[in-house]
Amino acid sequence: MENIIYLLNMRICGIKNIKQEIRIDFYKKTVDKNFDPDKYRIKAIYGENGSGKSAIITAVKIFQELILGDNYLNESKTQGFLNEIIHKETCCFHFGCEFLVDTAGCKEIYDYTIHLSKNEKGLYEIQFEKLCWKNGNYANQNYKTIFECKNGELLYINCSDAQKEILKKRSMNLLSTHSLIYLYSIIRGKLTYDPQESAADRQLLVHILICLTLVIVTTVFLGDEDQHELYFLRKKLIGHSLDKQSLQNRLLDYGDLANAFSSVNERFVDKDRFEDYKSKVARLTKFLKIFKTDLVSIDIDAKERGNQYECELNLNYGEFSINREFESTGIKKLIRLFDCFVSASTNGIVFVDEMDSNLNDVYLCRLIEYFMYYGKGQLCFTTHNLDPMTILRENKNSIDFLSSDNHLVSWTSRGNASPESYYKNGMIQDLPFNIDATDFVGILGE
Repeated sequence: MENIIYLLNMRICGIKNIKQEIRIDFYKKTVDKNFDPDKYRIKAIYGENGSGKSAIITAVKIFQELILGDNYLNESKTQGFLNEIIHKETCCFHFGCEFLVDTAGCKEIYDYTIHLSKNEKGLYEIQFEKLCWKNGNYANQNYKTIFECKNGELLYINCSDAQKEILKKRSMNLLSTHSLIYLYSIIRGKLTYDPQESAADRQLLVHILICLTLVIVTTVFLGDEDQHELYFLRKKLIGHSLDKQSLQNRLLDYGDLANAFSSVNERFVDKDRFEDYKSKVARLTKFLKIFKTDLVSIDIDAKERGNQYECELNLNYGEFSINREFESTGIKKLIRLFDCFVSASTNGIVFVDEMDSNLNDVYLCRLIEYFMYYGKGQLCFTTHNLDPMTILRENKNSIDFLSSDNHLVSWTSRGNASPESYYKNGMIQDLPFNIDATDFVGILGE
């Protein structure tokens, strides 16, 4: 299956120290019928410590949770987390993105926006949500609204009057805590399939499923987290009457191809997906052998737990075997990132925070080269390592610099000048690395 979804840009503000909106572009400003993403599939974000690089990746995770979460905003731990991470002065979080969908040469562009703010009880809720659409084959097309919600009310939705009434009734008092995209997927899944439904209703279904596809093929890596919302979403969607729709099947197939619904890092694996899990472990073995030539195999210790297996991975080196948890930090990082790498190499959209941590510089650069030349998805990562700049400067729109005052600068060619020399010497706008070794004298020692 061809890659059909491409993230064009993101707009973020109101998280950690990012007060003003920043826009991260993954493609050039203009999208037309000659759209070609091959030189725009990878991006590295650099910046000072505390500039907000991790905040960008976290913002994507919050967006994903808002779309997929059954009860995300109603959980006390979520409210505690948002209270800590959303900007203390504005108490508002904004996320927006544009993405392109290309099916058989027919290009469509979507713009999605969601805002969170505190209510009178001091809890974060959805203040605003909007989805728009336009033809992507022509640069001058204007957006048309698909739906718009504000302050818990469905203001507009492009569908039949009958379906509009159903959606308004069943989403009542829920739009402050649940995305309409999520609610629609649940409400629509409970409706009896009607082959005579209106064209507007069928088109709305297409729009929503495309948005869900964007979310499920997006992978976010933040430290040691293991998130399994996508896996459970797949089970939920399969149980709905939507599964009878060919588009639904395509969504699920596309998610499988992008490595969204299964993970080599899963501890509990359904028995009916165990063969797929073993296949992924076999691929992981080949991957790790590139770095550990003495690795013989990765053995799966599987214990039955009802309809699942509880799985532990043991790395077999012939004369001895070691559980993955007791491997070196570098090998453990490669194992945790393996699902991300597979996804980015196929159809997925992947965000990785601090991809360089615990990885050898040479390995890091060779992996980045692979994604530049062979990757079919998108990879965006934060890093402090300067070595990838030499590689990425050959690509388009692949290096961004984020300053502590929320100014984002994209590297553009400056003759023979290198981005690493500009960065190290404080020549990037708002990034003056004017630190000298003598600054530490009298603080760390004489």
